[in-house]
Amino acid sequence: MTTTEKTAGSNMTAIAEYSETAAALAGLRKKHEGVVFDVTVPKEMRAAKEARAELRTLRTGLEKKRVEIKAPALERCRLIDAEAKRITAELVSLEEPIDVQIKAEEARAEMARLEKLEAERLRVEAIQKKIQVIRDVPASLVGKPSVIIAGQLANLKATVLDEDELGADYLTATDALAAAVARVQDLLAGQKEAEAEQAKIKAEREELERVRAENERLQREADERAAADRAEADRLAQVERDRIAAEEAAARAAEQAEQERLAAIERGKAMEAAAAERDRLAVERREQEAEMQAERERQAAEQRKLDEQAAQLKRERQAAAAKAEADRLANLGLREAAQAIVDHCIKTAIPEGFAQLVDDLRTALANDENSTVKAVTVNRTKKAARA
Repeated sequence: MTTTEKTAGSNMTAIAEYSETAAALAGLRKKHEGVVFDVTVPKEMRAAKEARAELRTLRTGLEKKRVEIKAPALERCRLIDAEAKRITAELVSLEEPIDVQIKAEEARAEMARLEKLEAERLRVEAIQKKIQVIRDVPASLVGKPSVIIAGQLANLKATVLDEDELGADYLTATDALAAAVARVQDLLAGQKEAEAEQAKIKAEREELERVRAENERLQREADERAAADRAEADRLAQVERDRIAAEEAAARAAEQAEQERLAAIERGKAMEAAAAERDRLAVERREQEAEMQAERERQAAEQRKLDEQAAQLKRERQAAAAKAEADRLANLGLREAAQAIVDHCIKTAIPEGFAQLVDDLRTALANDENSTVKAVTVNRTKKAARA
């Protein structure tokens, strides 16, 4: 196949039917290329339209020629495509039944493979879940009562692992079961110790509450006795004051009556007799005043005695309260006091900075209890050895 090289502006063409138009290009280029028409002038406008019409005629003629010479080639291409489509349809009709059989078998084999993989995955997953259930038993028993832990421990010890079922995971399951049994045994021992310690603390707290309640009862009884004594002293003092007031009122009335009598006598007797009577009355009044003064002094002494009795009762009450507190303090050991502080801090809100101090005190109490138990055990062992 020969290829003709063309350059810009060339009038050569590989399409013979286009040769006439291509050959006219040189003259058209020379005639029209770069020409500028003054279309504002009618003559120039006509020349421009004639030039356009000439070029348009050549262009449309070229397009008609292109369609004319291309039509047989297009028909040939259509026939080529149609025949290829028909033959392809025949081949596909023969190929598709075979392809369907192959793909059906491949799909079945793939489905069987996936089902087998899924069954294996489910088997392994079930085994792993069973092993994980065993591993989770200790964590689920943290903080549970010892009776529940003991029941779960018995269940674990009664568990029988099927080697055929577990396959390659049998050793893993066996190790998990042994570890769970050991861990639950440790939890059971620790929980029993904790429950024993809690029972002991509860008993000590109840005893402390009993002692405190008894001290409060004794204090209330002492306060009630003191109040009763004060009330009785006040009553007796008031009775005595009422009696004195009544006697003073009677004395004033008698004096008033006597004065009135003396006035009558003075009016009926001589001045000397009245003077003598007044002297006598003055003596009697002085004697009465002396008697009243002695009575007042006696009452004051009685009142002082009552005050001293009240003060004595108060001192006795304070002594009883001090003795009750001393008895309480004497029966209260360092460990009980520290335990009471820890219990109080647990029940009430405390500042954040004291939380660690309370925890340290609680740990020290536990260490002290352990040390005491160990010391008692050692002493008993030594005594037994000496015996």
